[in-house]
Amino acid sequence: MTNDQIGPTAATREPTRTGDPAIAGTHAQPSIGGAKGRSLTYLFRGLLVLALLVPVSLITISPAFAGTTIAATTTCGNALGDLGGRGLICEVTIVNSITTAGGTSTVTVRECLGSAGSPTDGSGGGGFPCSTVTSVLTQPVTAVTQCNDSINGGGGTLRCSVKVTNNFVGVSPGSTAASVNQCVGSGASGIVGQTIKCDPFPATTTSAAITQCNGSANGGTLVGLTCTATGTMASALPVTILQCQGSANGGGALVICSANVVNAVGPVASSSASSSASSSASSSASSSRTPSTTSTGRGSSNGGSTPILALLICLVLGGLGVALIESQRRRLRS
Repeated sequence: MTNDQIGPTAATREPTRTGDPAIAGTHAQPSIGGAKGRSLTYLFRGLLVLALLVPVSLITISPAFAGTTIAATTTCGNALGDLGGRGLICEVTIVNSITTAGGTSTVTVRECLGSAGSPTDGSGGGGFPCSTVTSVLTQPVTAVTQCNDSINGGGGTLRCSVKVTNNFVGVSPGSTAASVNQCVGSGASGIVGQTIKCDPFPATTTSAAITQCNGSANGGTLVGLTCTATGTMASALPVTILQCQGSANGGGALVICSANVVNAVGPVASSSASSSASSSASSSASSSRTPSTTSTGRGSSNGGSTPILALLICLVLGGLGVALIESQRRRLRS
């Protein structure tokens, strides 16, 4: 066998030698580059997922109202706005319908937290613009707790109201004058009849139907404390109101709180009308178990701003993630 015959065979076998640095480098380089490319791809995919999930989580955990619960015990604006110069508004309107078969209710809550001079502006730390929510419940509301332990920074303003209408059909309400406990230990620097206007006053009934404005508006330089309680309470459906307690104690405060309960008796429906009304009420109740949100006035534009902003953030971050991935792919290819 000649050398010319041996040469090609050796040359053919030569690339299989693992000790050749050039060949070893040629085989290793794609492996390293591929691993790096995959790692970076996973990294940017992770960033993209994070960019998409963060805004969604913000939408999920951001409530329409910071301190509102609409239920048999309805709450609004408790323990809010303790920075100086804050203003809080809570307005609760309830219509209870009571029959021999049970009861339902329609509840509307308007809530705002902003500056002391204009609470509707939603400005300042933790502030939010006015929004209005209306919900239909399959049970009557029997308690309202709102505006307690709130606005305890200096120069705060507190405006809270509750209006309850109880409509009794085929049920005797057993109405008596609403008992009141209000303006006890409040308005330390004020003058009754001038900066302190409470009606009734004094009012210190224990376990009253309406308890409000106690231990509030202290701290000096009182701007005004006005609290009114009117209406009747029904033995057939006791409703209690607890509001404006231990609030606006930072000095220079303005407090305006009111509560009103009205009981009305409607005619007893005939059997056929009663059956039709019952069917209609059942249909209405089942379709409204999820509270419906309605916005009026200022609440219409401001109430939808948070979801829109979150959606824009989601789109921007998602686009950024896609751009980063595409840029990295081009870099790896080059």
